[in-house]
Amino acid sequence: MIHTLESAARDLFLSGAARTVAGRIIGIVGFFILTRIAIRIGVRTVHRLLNSPAVKMDERRRGTLTSLLDNVVRYTLYFIYFLIFLELCNFHVQTLLAGAGLAGLVVGLGAQSLIKDVLTGLFILFEDQYGVGDYVKINNFTGTVDSIGLRVTRIRAWTGEIEIIPNGKIQQVTNYSRNNSLAVVDVGVRSDADLQQAMAVMESVMRDVASESEDVVGPVQVLGVQAITQTEVTLRATAECRPMNQFGVERLCRLRIKEAFDRAGIPLASSQREI
Repeated sequence: MIHTLESAARDLFLSGAARTVAGRIIGIVGFFILTRIAIRIGVRTVHRLLNSPAVKMDERRRGTLTSLLDNVVRYTLYFIYFLIFLELCNFHVQTLLAGAGLAGLVVGLGAQSLIKDVLTGLFILFEDQYGVGDYVKINNFTGTVDSIGLRVTRIRAWTGEIEIIPNGKIQQVTNYSRNNSLAVVDVGVRSDADLQQAMAVMESVMRDVASESEDVVGPVQVLGVQAITQTEVTLRATAECRPMNQFGVERLCRLRIKEAFDRAGIPLASSQREI
């Protein structure tokens, strides 16, 4: 009889412990799912607020704030979930916080780089050093800013690679998208060509390109002779373009100048020598 009572008590205790463990696991999984749902709702809310007609800002600034606030929403909700996870695992958060003096010192020493990354990210935002979509050179990497977070900046190269740079390690920034760019077109003609005619043809072509291309937003000029060798004279023309659109304008100008020179009989420079 006594053995039967002991066995029943043990079974009851084990079943209660199993229910407790199962309840904690269900709570951990359930709160994780709720956290993911809350993050999705928070991110969508941020996007709707920043894309509403009431918010007046340019697309560059809007993209930067969207990327940053997305990070803030994720970090905040994941931190709250972490505290709930500790409670469900029987770690009392109040006790941990009460003894956080020494632990805070240890963590603070180890988190100096993290704090530096976050502070630098805030300075980047407030000083508007660069934004999402800008073409920049950060340290030794050049590309388009894909996203800006509190801790890292992601840059996409034109070949597709993604460079992830901690904000605290950003030493030098060159922003190519802030001001208008200058298209520089150098064309080499033979040294015996009529230079006045060549420059007149180039000026006509540059004006035609400026009138038909929306990327040209400023004056076009034929600056004249840029370099001279025994067999070649290099002529230079320029056009003020929208930021980061100078490369397409340069290619178009070279094509049109080549076609115009062919029609006018102006000989381009050749790498071959006649003997």
